[in-house]
Amino acid sequence: MISLMKILFISSTYLGDAIITTGILEDLRKKYPNAQFTIAAGRVPLPLFKGMPQLERLIAIDKEPYSLHWLKLWKACVLTPWDIIVDVRGTGLSYALFAKKRFIWKKTNDRTLRVHQLAKWMGLQNTPPSKIHLNDQHKKDAEQWSRGHSIICLSPTANWDKKSWPLPSFVALSQKVMDLYPEAKIAILGASSQRQDLDLLFDSLPQDKLLDWVGKVDLPTLAAILERSLLFVGNDSGLMHLAAAMGTPTLGLFGPSDDALYGPWGPNAHLIRTPLSFEDAFDQAKQGINPMETLSVEAVIEKIQAMVL
Repeated sequence: MISLMKILFISSTYLGDAIITTGILEDLRKKYPNAQFTIAAGRVPLPLFKGMPQLERLIAIDKEPYSLHWLKLWKACVLTPWDIIVDVRGTGLSYALFAKKRFIWKKTNDRTLRVHQLAKWMGLQNTPPSKIHLNDQHKKDAEQWSRGHSIICLSPTANWDKKSWPLPSFVALSQKVMDLYPEAKIAILGASSQRQDLDLLFDSLPQDKLLDWVGKVDLPTLAAILERSLLFVGNDSGLMHLAAAMGTPTLGLFGPSDDALYGPWGPNAHLIRTPLSFEDAFDQAKQGINPMETLSVEAVIEKIQAMVL
């Protein structure tokens, strides 16, 4: 009896960073069709890996003081003789596991997108597209949430307030988008903990045009919704990377984050920066100033029209 290969793939604890790794993971899966995969990632992005064929096990990485989460991961993996370990986090624990072959990430000065860096690190000539595997239930759930409507997705939240385009700008954008897509519904996305910060947006727009999906849709179903959506506009965030991975026409809004490294990647991925450079925007953010205020609604609308019209 031929034993199956065992591959350990250590991804990121953050949603966007984990999505960025799915391209090289899918390349590995295709290269080794008889392998069994164990995937370790943060608890938030972990559901996005559940639908992957050849999946044997998922391990949640919950950050703990003194990096004890890596010790727990080592304990969960140490008894398995691995054929290949791919450690995107570059953790030392990978050296303490038995493996025939290891790919352990090391920091680089490369100024290309992280997805290109990962592909180069894995020895690939071309950067593979991101890949989220969805099942039929996710697609059915997406249909139920959408209820036959055309959907425009807006994501006005971020993990740092200085990366967030001001809510009044999102309000003005929503009004313009309703004119461009009169039959569409506008779905507002974000984490449930951020819902109370979005009252201005919900109070300023027609309720019959808005869908409040903040913290209400699980990630695989949201991925299926994005796959069929007309447009996504949002701050630099994990949801932006998810939209780009699903092929949604995606516009990422950038200021004090480095789009040269973490811009959206995909066949319909686009971005727009503030008039400020990343360095200048970051300096303003460190001083407590929101550099995203310098990005005009008119500039965003022009970019959207160039993308989809």
